[in-house]
Amino acid sequence: MCANDGELIMKIRALVRLIAAMGILLPSLLSASSAEANIFSLSVHRRTCSQATAYVSYDGFSGGTAPFYIAFTVDLNNNGVFGEVGEPTLFAEVTGNGSPLVIGRRLTFPNQREGAFIAVTAYEVDGEGFFVSGPLEPVRYSCTNRPALNATASNTGIVPRIAVVARVFVNRVEVYSQPSAASTLIGSLGLGQQVDVIGRNARNDWVQIRFSGGTGWIMWQTQARLSGAFSQLPIVG
Repeated sequence: MCANDGELIMKIRALVRLIAAMGILLPSLLSASSAEANIFSLSVHRRTCSQATAYVSYDGFSGGTAPFYIAFTVDLNNNGVFGEVGEPTLFAEVTGNGSPLVIGRRLTFPNQREGAFIAVTAYEVDGEGFFVSGPLEPVRYSCTNRPALNATASNTGIVPRIAVVARVFVNRVEVYSQPSAASTLIGSLGLGQQVDVIGRNARNDWVQIRFSGGTGWIMWQTQARLSGAFSQLPIVG
């Protein structure tokens, strides 16, 4: 046997060992990837025209940047956008330590007329506002003032859209026509005021909001808190 034949045999043996190793590793890699489903099995239990108690199952694993939050929110005006101003969003922090959980929250919202349709969804975001899991197919119900107690699972067949809302935590935030303090000042927001956010600039320090029947811009990072998946906002300025 020549030296070249020996080298060839060694290479073949190394390749066989590599294939065997991949056979061991691939299932675990695929399992780790599929674990990023994270939340599933949304259901709504006790519900009325002003409250809904929702639950999700959490598999105990989260990808992204900690901390992680499961959000529950509603669509009250049936436009397919969940968590707009006037539509509450509640958050539950999870640790991603591998322990499965069932997590629930009771959402309270302005009383709707009896027979109105209300929809509930849930999703998970990481500490940087990126979607980790969901949003889940919503549960939609026709409300009654008398509490309905039977559990209802996802039943709409749609992928919901999630709103981003800014809540002001300083006394005054100035609203500009463009993402620059050198642009036209068009108004202001007060402490505790909430507005729908519809876009962001490339540096992520300004957000575009719905304002006085049109749009405006605020510098948000030291003046407002955002709820919803910030990373999903389009860059428009």
